[in-house]
Amino acid sequence: MVRPISGAEVTRVTLVETAIRLFGEKGYDAVSTREIADLAAANIGSIAYHFGGKPGLRRACAAHVIASMRAQVGSALASPMPKFGPDDALDMFEQTLMLFCRFWMIDPQSQHFINFMLREMMEPGEVSQIVYSDWMKPMHIRLCALVGLATGLDPDGEETKIAVFSCVGQVLFFRLGRPLMMRRLEWDEMGGREAVRLCTLLVRNARAIVRSYRMAEA
Repeated sequence: MVRPISGAEVTRVTLVETAIRLFGEKGYDAVSTREIADLAAANIGSIAYHFGGKPGLRRACAAHVIASMRAQVGSALASPMPKFGPDDALDMFEQTLMLFCRFWMIDPQSQHFINFMLREMMEPGEVSQIVYSDWMKPMHIRLCALVGLATGLDPDGEETKIAVFSCVGQVLFFRLGRPLMMRRLEWDEMGGREAVRLCTLLVRNARAIVRSYRMAEA
């Protein structure tokens, strides 16, 4: 039986989602608790009640974004690593990258998420450490392991780490630059078909990157 969501839980989630949007758009220091509460149609005291204050709300935002990403792509990263051969490892790398790409390109909340994540990663502190240790590092380690199996490279080597950043970075670039990219492609909207086509091409690019390293190692 599904437990009904209480009014307090709805308020908490609404505050978190509102704060993610505002922190991402304006930056943490530029947003007041009053602004968050007003946009969330909540009592300002509910921020202290649920989170202990603005810093606690910021941490809750990071946890919410990470949990949302794990719900979409986490299963591909959390399961034990099978003993893949090179081709199977490359296939799994592509499948994981496709999940990652579809989340950023299609999920309606992804723009707020990426704005929040990028601001936090650029501001060293407690929350950026949470984002790094709880999401970015584990994801990157798993992808490096797959690229290592696919190419014969050291999964912990600098070359492998940079290769993975190159593959993932193109997805983030297209998400951040989507308005200009759509203008150049003469797309009026980013619908499901456009997003899938774009993700397919980005994964193809990533496959070519990984295969180039495999050829270099042969």
